[in-house]
Amino acid sequence: MPELAEVETVRKVLETELIGLKIKKIDLLYEPIFENKEYLNNLLDNEITSILRKGKYLIFCFKNGYMLSHLRMEGKYFYVEENYPLNKHMHVIFYLSNNQKLIYQDVRKFGRMHYYDTLEALEKDLKIGVDANLALPYLDELYLKLKNVSKPIKSLLLDQSFVAGIGNIYADEILYEAKIMPNIKSKELNKEDLKHILEASKAILDKAILYKGTTIRSYTSSLGVSGSYQNFLNVHTKEQDPNGNIVLKMKIDGRTTYYSPVRQFNNKFVVGLTGSIASGKSNVKKELVSFGFKTFDSDLVVKEAYHDEEILNKLRLAFKECQKGATIDKKLLATIIFNNQEKRQILNNIIHPYVIDKMEEFIKNNNLVFLDIPLLYECNLEKYMDAIILCYLPLDLEIERLMLRDNISKEEALLKINSQLSLEIKREKTNYIVDTSLDFKTTRKNLIKVLEELFYGFYL
Repeated sequence: MPELAEVETVRKVLETELIGLKIKKIDLLYEPIFENKEYLNNLLDNEITSILRKGKYLIFCFKNGYMLSHLRMEGKYFYVEENYPLNKHMHVIFYLSNNQKLIYQDVRKFGRMHYYDTLEALEKDLKIGVDANLALPYLDELYLKLKNVSKPIKSLLLDQSFVAGIGNIYADEILYEAKIMPNIKSKELNKEDLKHILEASKAILDKAILYKGTTIRSYTSSLGVSGSYQNFLNVHTKEQDPNGNIVLKMKIDGRTTYYSPVRQFNNKFVVGLTGSIASGKSNVKKELVSFGFKTFDSDLVVKEAYHDEEILNKLRLAFKECQKGATIDKKLLATIIFNNQEKRQILNNIIHPYVIDKMEEFIKNNNLVFLDIPLLYECNLEKYMDAIILCYLPLDLEIERLMLRDNISKEEALLKINSQLSLEIKREKTNYIVDTSLDFKTTRKNLIKVLEELFYGFYL
């Protein structure tokens, strides 16, 4: 759908060609497009004096009267010679005094035109807000309106009575620039948030006008004009933002919405990531890192713990048989704890407080975090989590992968697996499941789906 920048581009081109011309004849081939066709003849022998724009609407100003034109989804104007051949989608033909034609084409027939005697009557019917790129001086007034609106901020930006000219593409881009999630309730934003949105609206729409709008599959201009702002889009139709962070999608009021949670999500949100041995959790964590999310890796912290002198002293006392010079034989220690639950608990009592301290510090210093913790449920760490993602695969496949990975027997694999809470029990406790049983590409797709559910549901 053409938005403010695209309609402004059309306005400029039409104004260059049409000012001073009169309409000699009009063929209305699809009557519903001209809403009050009984006034159509008022345009005949009437000189075009200027062409204005308000939001996404074109206003043709005549010496006597005005014609409002809304292009809607697919509307286009063509300024052509009088013998230019018509196609079945050309519904209104204006014959001009210079022997040229202005043709209105609309494949979906959603566009509308309306005649008014006065500009005052037109503006009274229009009932739209100030142009979004000119709205910053009205911050106080707009904030008073916003405070009473429960619908998502993207829906409000698409509401032409709030500010005019923003459609689906620029709403995504504006909210990305302003670092605001598209599905947050409008009334939850503060005045500074709205200021950022209006500043972004001006910067983005002014630049889009400069580059003659955005030419993509869903909207291509006519009149020999192709926009190039699509080369500056940060999230709309993208898979990554300019910083390499993941771009996700959600539906808001039926409109596909693109956003970067790494940039736009500003709430405190702690997401646990867990699984079982050989459940594919490491690959999922790597994907989260590649997506740009801040992740806490408890396995790495455990490795750090084995270099902490205080921890080492405790381990030497508790597991004398594992002492190997100044260090601990971790392979021997692993064998002991997998076969002895009491010893495993002793190790946990030494290591886990260190890991939890590091985890709490990580949570404190960041808003949106993913905590990779294999023993999340076993250590009763659910209380730290706002949501939990479980990497899941069937037991037989888990055994197969573990045997292959560690070069061990089925019995040894089962011993390791059974040292933890079963995946089936974890599944019953978990908010979100990532199926890791298939290939890497499918697992990635499953992860993205879970993330989209996660961020969509946060503001519900």
